[in-house]
Order: sequence, then structure tokens, then C-alpha cells
Amino acid sequence: MAREIGKQTGKEESAPVKPITLEQTVNLAILAGEVMLMNGAETSRVEETMEHIARAGGAGEVESFVIPTGVFLTVTDPAGQSITTMRRVRDRTINLDRIAKVNELSRRLADNRLDFAEASALLGRISRERTGFSLFPSMLAAGLVGGAYAVLQNGMPSEVAAAFFSAFIVRYIAHIVSRLHGVRFTFEFLGALVAALVGTILHGFWPVLGRDIIIVGGIMPLVPGVAITNAIRDIIAGDLLSGISRGAEAALTSMAVAMGVVIILAVAGW
Repeated sequence: MAREIGKQTGKEESAPVKPITLEQTVNLAILAGEVMLMNGAETSRVEETMEHIARAGGAGEVESFVIPTGVFLTVTDPAGQSITTMRRVRDRTINLDRIAKVNELSRRLADNRLDFAEASALLGRISRERTGFSLFPSMLAAGLVGGAYAVLQNGMPSEVAAAFFSAFIVRYIAHIVSRLHGVRFTFEFLGALVAALVGTILHGFWPVLGRDIIIVGGIMPLVPGVAITNAIRDIIAGDLLSGISRGAEAALTSMAVAMGVVIILAVAGW
């Protein structure tokens, strides 16, 4: 990753960090925190990254507070001047590659292997990068997740194919909902609805197919695994507010998925 960032900046090693203003330090640190939080980083990692950047800029004291919907940062220089700022984070996704890039950038900055001008330009490019993959590869990946679940359940080849198709369609529903800017949890609810519908219809035409395997395979891409993991990590680290918030979000996501499946099964009389 360090090599990749070095290529983007055009050189692997650069001059020591140049003096910058306190405002520039704060702006760079808060942007890094915002990008990481928007892409699914846990609270402690966001706070640690902002602290690395602020201290690399010459800050004497750094106080940060991160919750799933906002980043707060106070930086004080050795002369006693301080600036407090915050960023509201409304949209969140999962992009581990972007988190890794910002994390590596902060370490290189702290080790004087990157100056602030380069770091600012690079962070701006990272924040503007296109999120995720294109539609078709994403649908294929979701299908593989669903098909893999059927394999783990010793499903027949036809059940594996059906689970693949179900998860494939669910990912397309996610694409449609994201383009329509639907309310929170709409995608999870509609995706589960479609997965249950596909499983019920296929089982109705071909009773040999396991309905449960198809439905669960279809909703596997909807499982909030990263959200649950981050919630547990935040609680263990003592960030109780963030942990509880992430846990509640994961619980609501699971509830939306369950409701989508239950509605179809109730209508079908199962």
C-alpha cells in the first residue's frame, strides 16, 4: 500500500514535513476522519488516524470524538491556540480499500515520508474516488456469496444455481434503490422480499429445490457483518456510544431483512 501511495504522489520518499498553519492541520485531519468513517472504519481507528495527522502537523494537544454520524476534533498548538471543528456524516458504506489508503497516508505523514501538500492532494483524490465496483462485478460477487452458502449446506447443483440467482437479483435491487436514494433499510427490506419471492416461486415449480437454502443464500449479501463486528470492537474498546449506535443499526438492518422474508412466507401460506 505504501508503494501504491508512493506511485500516486510520484515519489517514494519526500522532504521532511514543512511547517503549516493550525487551520490546515485541522482541515486535513478532519477530512481523513470523515473519509474513514464514511467508509466503515471503527471509531478507535478514526480517532487514531486523526491524532497521527494532527501531531504530524505540530499539534501540542489533540482531542477527538467520533460517533457513527459525526467527527469532532479539537487541536491545540504549542502556543496555546486551538481550533475545534466537526463534520456531519450522513452517508455510510463499506470500502476497506479506501480505509487502508487513508490509514497508510497518516502513517507516512507521521514518519515524515510525505509532506502536507502531497498528503492534502492525495487525500482529496482518495475522497473523490469512485465508490465500490461497477454493477455487474458486484452482482457476480453477491451471487457467489449466495451460491457458496448453498454449497456449505450441501445443496444440489440446482440449489446452488438458484441461490446464486437469488443473491444476484438482490444486488441489482440494491443498485436500483441506491439510485433512487431510498430511505434507510429500504434496500434490505426489498432485497429480502425479492429473495423470499424467488425461493418460494422456484420451490413451487420444482419442489425438489430447498426453499430455505435459496432464501438464505439470497439474503446473505444483506447480512450486516461489518456493522456487527465494528459494534463489538467499539464496545470492547470502551466507545460505548458508537458501539451501541452501530449495534442498533445492525439490529434494524436484520429486522428489515427478517420482515421482508416473513411477509412473503406469510402471503404464500408457509
